[in-house]
Amino acid sequence: MAMIRRFGAAAALSLCASVGAHAQSVTLYGIIDTGVQYAHTGGTSVSRVESSSVAPSRWGMIGTEDLGGGLAAVFKLEDGFNVNNGTIAGNGALFNREAWVGLRSNQWGQVQVGNNYTPLFTTYVTYSQGDLNTLGWGNATNNFVFVPVARTANSIRYVSPAFAGLTVRALYARGANGATGQPRTLGDTASVGFNFKAGQFSADADYLQQRFSTTSAVTTASPTGTGRYYLFGASYDFGFVKPAFLYQIHRNTDSVTTASNATYANPDNDFYEVNALVPNLARGTLLLSFGQYRLRGNSSGNALSYGVRYDYFLSKRTGLYAGASYVKNNANAAFTISNAGGAGIPVTAGNNIVSFIAGIVHRF
Repeated sequence: MAMIRRFGAAAALSLCASVGAHAQSVTLYGIIDTGVQYAHTGGTSVSRVESSSVAPSRWGMIGTEDLGGGLAAVFKLEDGFNVNNGTIAGNGALFNREAWVGLRSNQWGQVQVGNNYTPLFTTYVTYSQGDLNTLGWGNATNNFVFVPVARTANSIRYVSPAFAGLTVRALYARGANGATGQPRTLGDTASVGFNFKAGQFSADADYLQQRFSTTSAVTTASPTGTGRYYLFGASYDFGFVKPAFLYQIHRNTDSVTTASNATYANPDNDFYEVNALVPNLARGTLLLSFGQYRLRGNSSGNALSYGVRYDYFLSKRTGLYAGASYVKNNANAAFTISNAGGAGIPVTAGNNIVSFIAGIVHRF
C-alpha cells in the first residue's frame, strides 16, 4: 500500500513537471466607448447616449501556451456589451464577438475553430480606417456592410505566415450547422483572401461564397442559392496622409430584393469607400470618408455616405472623438450611420440622415 502511495505521488509530480514545462500566458483586455449623438432624419431630431460608436465596447481573454518546437496553443474569448445600459450586445450570447481555440506554428501558420471573423472582415478593418478604431462611426463601409459575411459561427479559420510579403487567409463555416427547421446548407460559408505588403503599400483581394435562403419563410425544405462576394482593398502611407480604398462586388442573388441577416440573403450590389487618415494634428488624427452603395438593376436603392471624424489622444489608453456624417438615400434605400458595435439610429426608406457625435474611448 505504501508502495502504491509512493508511485501515485511520483506520477503526480511527474505530471505537474510535464505541465509546468510549457509556459502559458493569459491576458485580460477591454475597450469602453461611450458618447452622445444627435441626428436628424425624416423631419425628426433624435439625441441619445451611445455605446460602441467608434470602437465596439468589449472585454475578452486571449491566451497562449508554448508547446515547444515552434508550436503554441492559442485561444480567444471576446464579449461585446452596451455601456449605456450594461447589457450584453449582439445576440445576447456571452462571447458573441469571438470564441475560438487553435494551434499556431511558426512554420505553418495558425488554425482556429469556433466563432471567427472572415477574411473579408480583416480587409474591411484594414482599409476602412480610423485611429481610435477602424471600421467605426463615419466610415462608409461600416454603413453598407452585410453583417453575416463579417463574422461566422461554427467555423474553421486559417492564416498563413507571411512569405515574401504575402499572407493567405481561409475560412469554412457550417452556418446554421444543421439546426432543426432550417435548410441543411443555410449559411454555409467558404472564403479565401490574400494580403500583400511591401514597405508602406498594402493590398488585399478576397472571395467569399455563402448559402442563403431564396424565401423569407425558412423551413427545412426551403430552396437555397449561393451569393458570391469579391472584395479589393489598397492603401499607401505617405506619412503626412494615408489614403485607402475598398471596393466590394456581390452577385448571384437575382431573386433577393431585401437584405436579411436571418436568411443570409443580400441583394446584388456594389459599394466602395475612399478615405484618408491625416495624422499628427494637435495630438490627434483626422479621418475623411466617402462611399457609394449601388443596388444592381435598381438605382432607387442607391445611397451615398460622407463622414469626417477627429480622434484626439489624452494618453496611450484614452482618447476623445468628435465627428459629423451624412447619408443620402434614394427612394428605396434606408441606410443609416452605423456604430462600430451595432446599428445606428433607424432611417425609413427614402429619407436622409445627418448626425453629429462626441465621445470617449478607454482601453484596459
